[in-house]
Amino acid sequence: MAEKGKTPDQQTKKTGGGFLSSIRLSRAAAIEIAALGLIIAVAIVLRVILLRWGDYLNEYDPFFFYRISEYIAKNGYGAYFTWHDTLSWYPKGRDIAASSYPGNPFSAVFIYQFLNAIQVKISLLDVAMYFPVFMAVIVCVIAYFFGKDFGGKATGIFTSLFMAISPSYIGRTVAGFFDTENIGIFGIVATPFFFLRSIQAKNSLPKRVVYAVAGGLTMGYAFASWGAARYISSLLLLYIVVMLVLGKIEQRHIISYSITTIVGFLIAVVVPRLGINYILNIENLAALGAIGLLVVYEVIKTRMPESQARILTLGLVVLALAAFIILPYFGIGNPIAGKFAKVLNPFEEVTALYSSVGENKVSSWSVFFGDFGITIVLAALGAYFILKEGGDNRYYVLLFFLTAVYFTGTVVRLTLILAFPASLLAAYALVKILEPFRAVLSRQETKSRSRKAQAVAVSKGLSIIFIILLFGALIPHALNATSSAASPGPLAQSGVPVLLDGKYSNDWIKALNWINANTTPGSVICAWWDYGYWIETMANRTTLADGSTLNRTQIINIANMMMQPQNVSLPLMQKYHVDYVVVFFTYNPNKSTEEWPFGDNAKWPQMANIAGLNVTSYYQYNSQAGQYQYTQKFANTTIAGLMYGLPDLKDHFENVYHSPLGWVLVYKVKY
Repeated sequence: MAEKGKTPDQQTKKTGGGFLSSIRLSRAAAIEIAALGLIIAVAIVLRVILLRWGDYLNEYDPFFFYRISEYIAKNGYGAYFTWHDTLSWYPKGRDIAASSYPGNPFSAVFIYQFLNAIQVKISLLDVAMYFPVFMAVIVCVIAYFFGKDFGGKATGIFTSLFMAISPSYIGRTVAGFFDTENIGIFGIVATPFFFLRSIQAKNSLPKRVVYAVAGGLTMGYAFASWGAARYISSLLLLYIVVMLVLGKIEQRHIISYSITTIVGFLIAVVVPRLGINYILNIENLAALGAIGLLVVYEVIKTRMPESQARILTLGLVVLALAAFIILPYFGIGNPIAGKFAKVLNPFEEVTALYSSVGENKVSSWSVFFGDFGITIVLAALGAYFILKEGGDNRYYVLLFFLTAVYFTGTVVRLTLILAFPASLLAAYALVKILEPFRAVLSRQETKSRSRKAQAVAVSKGLSIIFIILLFGALIPHALNATSSAASPGPLAQSGVPVLLDGKYSNDWIKALNWINANTTPGSVICAWWDYGYWIETMANRTTLADGSTLNRTQIINIANMMMQPQNVSLPLMQKYHVDYVVVFFTYNPNKSTEEWPFGDNAKWPQMANIAGLNVTSYYQYNSQAGQYQYTQKFANTTIAGLMYGLPDLKDHFENVYHSPLGWVLVYKVKY
């Protein structure tokens, strides 16, 4: 029977429209899922390209975390907390629990045991190799939902895409880069994602609490994994202070901030490296003190006129900031010091050891544009857009972006923390820019030849050209991402990023295998601290120092062993019971007189600086030759004698191994 008041055609159209509408929604969802799936595939491919050069752990620190993982897998989780490692920092060794973060190794061992328990046979090394890729995929997915909450589905898709191809993020999540940043960046993205969802006004109290607890758990996971995780809690604190000053704090902010912060710090307390002393850092005391300040604000707000409450609140904020600065001078709270002080204040004086690390250099404009390309320009535009809009998540992301830009400018390694806010704001700006052009392209033309129809056609043509140019500007950024992802890690290329007959050298791999097979267990190896983790993990031999740089005095002593004449260096080596010295000397194998600046021949100025010696006394400018030349003082150093095989050292240093290209030399010490 026909519905009253409607023709059969109208009824059919209504029913069909509902069905077609359902189909359209399904197609939109399918396109969305397909786009996200494609992005994940791109993220994975970019991070595994370098495996064509061999499945080796990347950089130096991942070898340390892998060795911890091996120890836990063999001895149990509890063994981590009592392990005193005797292979590192001879003769004192190293208290592993008190000097390292458990997040990475615990995660790897858990995944390894879980997969093997469900009959997925996989080695622990494979887990360590692919854990960074796994975490990158998770971050790309969270980035999508974060962007979707922030500016809609399109913003979510582009945010995820920009994170997937970000060179600064790829560099820390390629296969084999089993280091703290894997979990750190997850925390830096996931914590605000859950926190900002928690403070949404529409949420019920149980839902608010669940999101806040999730934010606290991800923050705690980052605390247990990454030294720079204090940035996460400090950024939350900064956001709350800004919202308080703007008079925008509501009860929902107080509940969410309190739960997230307390849960995160409860986890930090049980991490041996952190403990209660971590809570006593002045910025963490401030983060907890802010909870009390928020409660006081809530009480004041309900008992005073708004204008008086604002003035009193501002006074309390100023008082709290003054206390933050002054209290450490009275012994209350640990002041911000070391590398963290350097990040806040680029003019802070640092040690020669700190300066010797390339990642600690000040960033340049080329770094910003090399790592971010046009996305940094789009991100700046996105920051302008949200500055005008305002809102809970807008204020947070703006603070995230501005602080990340500042920190990236002070230390080059922190381009990593800029990756996400730059990706999010670039995506938001891109969608905003495309909106009017999309409207033009979706406009329907009529068959009329009127001037108006011609104008629409022209607008469409220009819109298409603009969109093509805009996306074309992203191509160099994508190509840079591909290029940076394809380069192998230091071990796979033996520290020399030069192809020889289409292959990279395996000198270091062969040298480490030789040390393991031809030196006795317990032998003490002296090498520059960069290579300590390789020697401990790959060769299973004792070293004087490694990448943790725990003992500055011992590194100074190693620098003197290298830079002093043998009559000074030998007694130092004997003091540490050194059995072998490993030297890394890089030169063009096709032209042996041409040195390459990758080995100890390029690092000796760092050694001299760290030892407190005058670098310029080791070389001088020869005006006739038009170049700098080594002085006799340099020729008398132990490192020069070992690199160049000078005969004066042969009575006490026997060359027992010479790598295929002669880059890695092992000497047995004879006292």
